[in-house]
Amino acid sequence: MIRALLQKFRKPASRTPAQRMLTLQSAPVYYLPTTKCGSTYLKNLFYYLDHAEEHSAGIDIHSNAADLLRAHKGDEDIIRQSPYGFAVLRDPVDRFLSLYFDKIYGDGPNNFADVREYLANGIGLDLTTNLTADTHRQNCYRFIDWLALNLAFETVQPVNYHWRRQSSRLQRVKALDLKHLTLDGLDWQLPMLLGDIIPNVRAAMQVVTADNRTIKPFQRSEILEATLLRKIETVYAEDKTLYDHASNDWQPWRKNLPEITPNDTLRCYTATNLPINCVVTLKSGATYLRNVLYLLEHRHPYGEPLKIDSEGASTKGSLTRSKLAQQVSFFVVRDPVSRFFSLYFDKIQGKSEHTFTWVTARLVKHRGFVVGDDLTVAQHQHNIGALLGYLELRFRDETPAKQNPHWQPQVSVARKAICFGLQPLLLENLDEQLLQIADGRITDLEAAIKATPRQNTSEKPFTLNELLTPEIAARISALYGEDQALYERVKAGWRYEGRPPIL
Repeated sequence: MIRALLQKFRKPASRTPAQRMLTLQSAPVYYLPTTKCGSTYLKNLFYYLDHAEEHSAGIDIHSNAADLLRAHKGDEDIIRQSPYGFAVLRDPVDRFLSLYFDKIYGDGPNNFADVREYLANGIGLDLTTNLTADTHRQNCYRFIDWLALNLAFETVQPVNYHWRRQSSRLQRVKALDLKHLTLDGLDWQLPMLLGDIIPNVRAAMQVVTADNRTIKPFQRSEILEATLLRKIETVYAEDKTLYDHASNDWQPWRKNLPEITPNDTLRCYTATNLPINCVVTLKSGATYLRNVLYLLEHRHPYGEPLKIDSEGASTKGSLTRSKLAQQVSFFVVRDPVSRFFSLYFDKIQGKSEHTFTWVTARLVKHRGFVVGDDLTVAQHQHNIGALLGYLELRFRDETPAKQNPHWQPQVSVARKAICFGLQPLLLENLDEQLLQIADGRITDLEAAIKATPRQNTSEKPFTLNELLTPEIAARISALYGEDQALYERVKAGWRYEGRPPIL
């Protein structure tokens, strides 16, 4: 009892809120490390960003605190006003399982030997090797019950920062008003947050290899059952609330999703008598996909590929969610920056019959748009700014449903596709990803893909990198923030899971 009281009323740590934050020599970025929330990886990333090489200690970087830069005492106002101050939250159930397998059951050099012995003797944890999933589950029941007591200061063992609540850690820096990222979305959220101030952050994240990821003998689904899940989420209820809020904030396409009943149907492009369906977004491979489906259905290519939709040659069908789930059903997501530049060169700068001449005329009259051949980079950048201004006005005055589908946000189409369970594919990897999810169910699909050229690919006189400035990138991001979040999530899912992510 005395020890518990001492633990409860111990002196607060001497560090100020600012001094709890790591920062960089190279950029005004501020990060609050939290154990079991990717801190090993992020500390190594911060070291790499400042030194252009990985830390020699790797996963033991925590023992080399002097090699990392902390914010200064009294920097609270600077951090509070910075758009680059963040903390990383983790699903509390995943964090608990990581703690159990890494620090308690694991017998590696970084485990808690004294705590292991205490728990084995005190609450009967079975720490022998080669346990079954059932025995691990019973261990987890005992461990979470003990943690509930420990976090209430009702055990002789002090609260350890590896299992301290994330909400407790964040409370200490509440005044800094940090942005919350999620560990499972870190690979796409961190570049979105820091990309304009650290352009190489994505490349650096791929270089840094040191993290403290534990190989678990069983998957989460093999260990958890409903009662155990409720226990963990009850003990870490505040953490779950924080994590859920952060997840929802980073997945704006999930907001206002329509309710789908079993009898509701989704209108899709399809190929008669073949189990393949897709929802298309203009400027995201729509013409190409229609031609692939036409070739699959009719066994010959469409005569004028660019006119396939305007001439009504595409086949459409309406299917329920259950029927779509039985077939190859998908939608395509494109990098919104690439999609915007395609709009500019194809529909605004282009000279074909499909060019939006009325938009170009308005831009020339009201925004100083420059027309002509052989424009310079500076002239194109000026024109791009004029188009962005025009779209900003359209987005302000029009609902998404009334916007031209060539520049309408992709999430306007994707939201319904997500509700109906369609699988998300990336335009840049469309062919191989489509073949993967089809898994041999669509006869001659590979042949149809190879026989269909990318007819609607606009030629560009300069590369995207030559034309893209920080200001242009920021304005595109402001216009298409939800699209960018969706694209990065789909990209991360394919990269790290090797399959379409569940959205």
